[in-house]
Amino acid sequence: MMLDPAGQPGPHAVVIGAGIAGLIVARVLTDHVERVTVIERDRASPEGDARRGAPQGRHVHLLLTGGSRVIERLFPGMDEELAAAGAPGGDCGLCSIVHFPACRMPRRRLGFDLRLASRTLRERLLRRRLDRDARITFREGALVKGLLGDGQRVSGARVRSRDGGEEALRADLVVVACGRDAPVTAWLEELGHRAPREEVVDAHLSYASRWYRPRSVDTRDWHFAMDMPSAPHHRRGGAAVRYEGGRWLLTLEGIAGDRAPSGDAEFVAWARSLRVPEIHALIQDAEPISSIHGFARTENRRRHFEEMASFPDGLVVLGDAVAAFNPIYGQGMSVAALGAQELDACLREQRARLGAPGLDGLSRRFQRRLARVTEMPWQFATGEDFRWPETTGGRPGAIQRFMHAYSDQVMQLVEEDAEAARTLMRVLHFIEPPRALFRPSIAGHVLSRAARPALASARHSASAAAARLFTLAERRGGIR
Repeated sequence: MMLDPAGQPGPHAVVIGAGIAGLIVARVLTDHVERVTVIERDRASPEGDARRGAPQGRHVHLLLTGGSRVIERLFPGMDEELAAAGAPGGDCGLCSIVHFPACRMPRRRLGFDLRLASRTLRERLLRRRLDRDARITFREGALVKGLLGDGQRVSGARVRSRDGGEEALRADLVVVACGRDAPVTAWLEELGHRAPREEVVDAHLSYASRWYRPRSVDTRDWHFAMDMPSAPHHRRGGAAVRYEGGRWLLTLEGIAGDRAPSGDAEFVAWARSLRVPEIHALIQDAEPISSIHGFARTENRRRHFEEMASFPDGLVVLGDAVAAFNPIYGQGMSVAALGAQELDACLREQRARLGAPGLDGLSRRFQRRLARVTEMPWQFATGEDFRWPETTGGRPGAIQRFMHAYSDQVMQLVEEDAEAARTLMRVLHFIEPPRALFRPSIAGHVLSRAARPALASARHSASAAAARLFTLAERRGGIR
């Protein structure tokens, strides 16, 4: 146990970053330590404003249902609070219009709910919950300049306040959750560790977003509409989401070098070109209430801390600081929640194994387990981006090419097969693992469709072949 500069007893944890990942992990840590200090360089934003350190907050955010369920477990009643704040929701299949690259999915009941809330509202409500907890202290306008400790153990952080003063903040555990630009690699090098292997896969996606308010009573029976770009020719996409207050946020996307629009007329024309006409009809019946905001930091970036030959105790890294995804797939917040859940499990197992609180060996074990959590969304995001010839950072391997072919068939199957549609959406929302798509009832249909007419009567054989291919892919690490 340590003492921090104020002389208060620990155990004490420091969380670097007060975004979604940092807020969720701060809540997790209250079950394991006596005090948590959250360091954030920004100050709390006014209502409706994106934090300066989170410019992507001006664009469409979607919390997948699997991530939402993790947050609800840690913050009971959060979904009710979001609804009371005006965030709409409903059955995912009934309140959504989705055009996948291969088809437009029929609107049908899927059996799980989706809550639509802006990132700003989610952060504000999570922060309000944590502000009520006397065990948590927020230090805003502060910047972490490095880590305390040596090559064996991290013992805190060097923190610079806005007035320029610097202090050594002691901690038993430091959690880095401050986004894709986190300088954690440099901090580790200062402690004598080699930088981790880093992967970058960039499909050159750009965003342009604008808020709208309907001019008349809004009678639409959907809250979310999306048109995903389709390689190699359909390079434009977009999403419209009804958020709290009856406002709509429209984000237009250009990929593989097709730059998202920045002017008023081009913005409307782009929306008109989408394969989901409801999006253009929406803005024809609404008035813009913001300027157009652009964003282009959308590359997939992953740091393999789990592979490092040495990694200090007393430090864990999660969220975008480990793996940042192309945001078009909506995975970031949910993967952060799943990572925080994994840290919770590791800490509980650590206590059970030692019979008392302790952190020895936790850091390396957590980073390895987080890598397994990250693998599936990473394979999905990069695999989809590899469909574009312009993508930089590598090419798809045999497993990804197989998954491309298989998923294309699944996408076509969802138009006519309700079970396939439900399973696909449950996988995409992190409710079920990808192996669910290889159940015989789905795999047999997929492979018999792909082989028509020669194998139209061989569904059992096709299912067995799919199972063998899945097992091979799983062993090679392409599917989790």
